[in-house]
Amino acid sequence: MVSNNQAQKKCWASCLGGCSDKISREHTITQAMFLDKEIEVSGMPWCVEPKKVGLANLTMKVLCVAHNSALSPVDEEAVKFADALRESFRLLQVRLGQERKRWTFIKFPIDGPRIERWFLKTLINATYQTESPIEDSSLVEIAFGRKPFEPNAGLYGVYDPPEKRQLFDGISVSSFTVRGRVVGATFSFLGFRLLLYLDKRGPELPFMEVGTEHGRISEIIEPTYHPLQIGYQAGKGTSHAVVFQWHT
Repeated sequence: MVSNNQAQKKCWASCLGGCSDKISREHTITQAMFLDKEIEVSGMPWCVEPKKVGLANLTMKVLCVAHNSALSPVDEEAVKFADALRESFRLLQVRLGQERKRWTFIKFPIDGPRIERWFLKTLINATYQTESPIEDSSLVEIAFGRKPFEPNAGLYGVYDPPEKRQLFDGISVSSFTVRGRVVGATFSFLGFRLLLYLDKRGPELPFMEVGTEHGRISEIIEPTYHPLQIGYQAGKGTSHAVVFQWHT
């Protein structure tokens, strides 16, 4: 059995206190988000180029059992988000294939702060055993919902035209650093990209360079802070949308 002291040394949330004696085998990326046993992964420290990886192998011993369990609500929100994106894509194909009309609008609600915390938790997982781990206790508190992000830090949406969206059951993470410190990352999965920025000054707007979905090629984009929705056009207007609910 792992002693409590050993668990604290391995758990990235040990600064919060309350570590349990056992270290969990945490999935770097929430397993239940994906339908297949293998997914395409890229942009990780150990997997820069895209390749197929078994979900069972995407585990790390970086959280104790107690702190891993405390993050279950954000994992559940991530699964809900992935399901909403899949259903939105399926519904779009159905409605585009029928007579042009004004459809009844369908909304897929997502808790904004929870999914924002999931992206932070996943980025901490991915970088923890690298040369540039995220060890800021304030960010750990944010990941566990004990405090909010500073204004201008947090989740941004990246708009990609429909023709550039690549629907694949996998994930790409492209982190970027400033003077050896991770300040953010872009996440690409199920045809969409989102940017998580950790610095309270926010990214340099209106434009900045970030990694694209595959590889290290960069481009200029204009991210939107706390996106309100991902809308889908079919017929005479917006057919349906994944709606982010931000608590005010």
